Amino acid sequence: MPEPAERPVIGLSSATANQPNSSDEFHFWLAPEVIVNPFDIVEAEQVAPEGGKSRTFGIVTTLEHSTDAPSHLSNFISNDFGQVSTEPNTVRQGTTVARVAVLSNDRDIYMPVMNDRPVRFADEAGIHAALGIDQVPERYQVPAGLIRMSNGTQAVVYLDSRYILGPEGAHVNISGISGLATKTSYAIFLIQSILQKVENRDRIGVIILNVKHGDLLSIDQPPPRGLEPEQHELWEKLGLTPKPFQNVRYLLPHGKDTPTTGRPNSFRIPERNLFIYAYSLQDTYNKLDLLLSNIPDPWDTVGALIGEITQGLSDPKTGQWGPSGKWKGVHDWQSLLNQRRAFG
Repeated sequence: MPEPAERPVIGLSSATANQPNSSDEFHFWLAPEVIVNPFDIVEAEQVAPEGGKSRTFGIVTTLEHSTDAPSHLSNFISNDFGQVSTEPNTVRQGTTVARVAVLSNDRDIYMPVMNDRPVRFADEAGIHAALGIDQVPERYQVPAGLIRMSNGTQAVVYLDSRYILGPEGAHVNISGISGLATKTSYAIFLIQSILQKVENRDRIGVIILNVKHGDLLSIDQPPPRGLEPEQHELWEKLGLTPKPFQNVRYLLPHGKDTPTTGRPNSFRIPERNLFIYAYSLQDTYNKLDLLLSNIPDPWDTVGALIGEITQGLSDPKTGQWGPSGKWKGVHDWQSLLNQRRAFG
């Protein structure tokens, strides 16, 4: 990786009376013609013990351009009172200032970045240091995406499998705009990455609850038109292989027409590995309040009926499934509906 001195300086840190730098945030003005975007990761030279240097990494959150004009009206007047086709009499002096949220320091020094310190785009190693990826052992690294910055620098981002699968966090939050299916697509990608990279992957089972119509009922099939070359390149940079999921089993719900048609209650039917499931009375007799929770019951009629069924199908001694007495012949939904004497 190139040393900081080999990478161009894109600006100098700036601290003012009204906008001081802090241990959590610093500012820098941009050199002319430099393009920086929000979410770019930059590094600023920082102090270190015994006169050495360290690097403070941060992510650009906001960019603001200001000039020496006291108001917008001043700019209007200086352009011959609003003439957009004329050159202003006096060119305003201005600069763009970036606001940066501090992520880390490579020597754990969190003093505020001083004024006039060189600021550069972080390289791949710097991005990993900023995000703490350099502290994750390679055996636990799961490719999670690719960062592309304004200067063209790219870096693979990794997650720690111990925090995805356990024993640490065993949790991932994916945020985004609802309705665009981007969160679902990323979740599917991350599952594929986990199944290709983690140790003991043959011991991992994935359960996906489909709420996306038929979108997730063909994950064992390649895309009809394949992938674009650019997409193949992205997968290669991540060290992954774009391929369908293997050993997939689709569980689709039993419907009212299933006994006659053999088709599950599903808009789309997978081509293979299809299994139809249904909830038996024994599995759900003590959860009827949840199954019928959307039914209005102002007089508690349904509640009383549920209580009678639950009590009748439970063993008085164990509280588990055990129809007895007048409920002895009730073993499935059909017998529950037809055996009216059970409710006498």
